[in-house]
Amino acid sequence: SKTNLSDDYNGVFNCFNAPDGTYYIVVNHRNSIETWSKNPIAFTVGNFDYYDFSTAATQAYGDNQVLKLGSYCIYSGDVNQDFVVDVTDGSIVDNDALNFAFGYIPSDVNGDNVTDLADGSIVDNNASNFVTSISP
Repeated sequence: SKTNLSDDYNGVFNCFNAPDGTYYIVVNHRNSIETWSKNPIAFTVGNFDYYDFSTAATQAYGDNQVLKLGSYCIYSGDVNQDFVVDVTDGSIVDNDALNFAFGYIPSDVNGDNVTDLADGSIVDNNASNFVTSISP
């Protein structure tokens, strides 16, 4: 299921065709590292469940989150969506920054609608820390 998050980062996901069972929750965003829930969650058709990634790094599989302004967040910088932040992502950001690219684009990793050195800094730091997707 897919959804857009609200301004307070909440989303409602409807899984009408999924049978009862246990499922991992996977968060994926246009330029962020794919992030999985720590454990599979039991779902029952017609019931509501709640999962909050922001309360602790341990909410993500492999504790694959970073603390920012009091909340745990998924890592950004995977511009080409290959499950790792590396020099290839940095090259895309560098090229877009040199071309004064702006708007809702993957190379704008900090979400301010312009690709510049601030985005490059995030990608460089996450690449230096070998940020990658960790999945079950």
